[in-house]
Amino acid sequence: MAPTPDQIIADLRVSPTFARLDDDQLRSLAAIAKPLELPAETTLFLQGDAATGLYLLTKGRLKVFKLLRDGRTATVRHVDAGQTFAEAALFHDEYPASTETMTDCRLYRFETDDVLALLAAQPQFAVNMIASMAHLLGLLNSRVEELLLPVPARLARYLLDLADKQLDLAREGRDGAAGGAQGRAPQEHAVLPDHPRVVRLPTSKREMAARLGTVPETLSRTFDRLKRAEVIRMSRDHELIEILSFDKLHRLAQD
Repeated sequence: MAPTPDQIIADLRVSPTFARLDDDQLRSLAAIAKPLELPAETTLFLQGDAATGLYLLTKGRLKVFKLLRDGRTATVRHVDAGQTFAEAALFHDEYPASTETMTDCRLYRFETDDVLALLAAQPQFAVNMIASMAHLLGLLNSRVEELLLPVPARLARYLLDLADKQLDLAREGRDGAAGGAQGRAPQEHAVLPDHPRVVRLPTSKREMAARLGTVPETLSRTFDRLKRAEVIRMSRDHELIEILSFDKLHRLAQD
């Protein structure tokens, strides 16, 4: 079922890129939004394709990745619900990277010419897009810096960042339950302890290796190294990781 105009506006409003737009501006943007539903493991566009639109993801997760000269791929970023991507379509003739859905996804497509017209007519929208592009530039700079580090340091940084994000989500769940928010009962929230902290890996080892700029075999050896050093402990299915020593993990992240 196609989303209603009110639903499209509600989806736009939760995105940081569009959150500052007023109701009239959101309605203008909703009028050019084209809803899409894609199953998991679907390629949306490929590196080098003509850049004809940008997107907002409202449900699911996808990855943005680069194809390297040796045939390997390197994941640039993971896009979660509420985030925009392919903003480069506004300023480049070709997409600089490829995208593939990691789960079933719902998203909106905005044609480049329509968005450029809105940018010219609505200064606040233009400011928001500039801020979004600046954030992505900072993200790419961080990724380049990470790729210069040894793989254990990259993995340590990834695990620390993942632990922070998942703990924040758990705290938000507790706070929402305590504040009387409707929805899940308090006991249904995934509450993670501060120390030791248990994190769930959101992707496969192969995808994580691509995200860290390495290969699965090297990633497996690095996990084994961290286990032998009693930095982490993994569940049998390798989906859960218990961080045993934050001090050791922080030291590894600085190498």
